[in-house]
This record gives sequence, C-alpha cells and structure tokens, in this order.
Amino acid sequence: MGLATYWISTSNALVSLELKGCRLTSVQIRDAQVSDIPLLAYVCLQATGGIFEALYQGSIPGRETSHIVEHLFSRLNATSSYRNCQIFEAKGEAVGGLHGYPFDASAQDPGDPLARADRFHLVRPFVELPPPSGSYYVSSVGFYSNQRGRGYGRQLMQEAEAIARTKALNSMSLHVFERNSPAVTLYKSMGYEALGRQPVVTHPLIRYDGQLLLMGKSLD
Repeated sequence: MGLATYWISTSNALVSLELKGCRLTSVQIRDAQVSDIPLLAYVCLQATGGIFEALYQGSIPGRETSHIVEHLFSRLNATSSYRNCQIFEAKGEAVGGLHGYPFDASAQDPGDPLARADRFHLVRPFVELPPPSGSYYVSSVGFYSNQRGRGYGRQLMQEAEAIARTKALNSMSLHVFERNSPAVTLYKSMGYEALGRQPVVTHPLIRYDGQLLLMGKSLD
C-alpha cells in the first residue's frame, strides 16, 4: 500500500502522522534541549565522517571524544549551541538531529580552547570552501544507524529550509564528502548543486577520501 503523511502544526513542534498500511507512526521535529546534547554530539560525530574525532580526540586526557564534542553544543554564545539544533523523534523517542545556522553569524564565534592548533590543517578544505554569505548552513544531520533509510533526513532538511525562510535567508549551504553517496544523492534530489570542491586531508580517523563538496540551493 502507499504511504500517506499528514503534518500537524503544534505550538512548538511539527508533528507528522505516517500511515503505512494499517500502522500509524508518529514523528515529530522539535527544538533541541540541553538534555539532547549527547545525541547531538553523536550526530555530529557520525555526520562529519571522522573530522571531529580527528580534531578533538585526546584534547582532554582520559575523556571520550564524544564527551569532549558535547562541549560544542553547550556554548551558548556560539553558533554550535544546541539552540541552533532540531531533534527528530519517532514514536516518542529522539532518533536523530540537525545542526544549522545562518552562516554569517559564525563570524562572531569565540575561539574554541579545546581546538588544537596543530590539527587545524584537517579543516583546510572546509575553510577553502566557504559557504555563501546570506545562506543557512547545515553543519550536520544524522540519525541512529537503525533509523536510517526511512526518509527522515529529507524531512529534517525540509525543516531546515523552512527555518531559513523564517530568517529571510535566500539560500542553503552544506559540506559533504563526495564519497558519501547516500547523502549526496539526497541533496541532489532536493535541488542542491555542487558549488565547489577540495581534496580531503588524509588522516587515520577521517573515514572518507577523495573530494569534499560545498553544495548549495537557492530558496528564491
């Protein structure tokens, strides 16, 4: 049987009822809370292909990398704050999330004391592919492994585009590894195009080689 989706607006979230055969599944997209920070760190680590592991591993001796990355989302004066994140829930459980923000706001970000200068070269491809001014930048989007392939990523990206429009931004932007075929396929199907590319820096913890893409989409 076909899939019917019904979106219901509530005071603080967007709820979808997906009718699959005779089974009714509820999903919800809501603003992230402090308690979601561990999930956001997981999403960040999974979505960025090892970049954040390579950047932060060992920055605090004896602490797991995921716990170190959590500090990024606790910084209320930075674009990395959990306040710039959305959480995707299915059947009442948080299963994924998205981190995005107006790219121009990142110019005001304070320095990160846990970011080691001897590892800055790892993000050179990102620095050399700056998102367009005036765009809403999707930093990461991802789900627990058992929740992938259900179309949830598309729904989160559509929510990000809706947020961008409420902020009067005229375009979307994101970075993605070219070899991350499922992600690239999704973005292309939603109208995103490659705006530039740079070689990925080789590192044992970075899970992709080849090219890093900057992709974008006009919202006009």
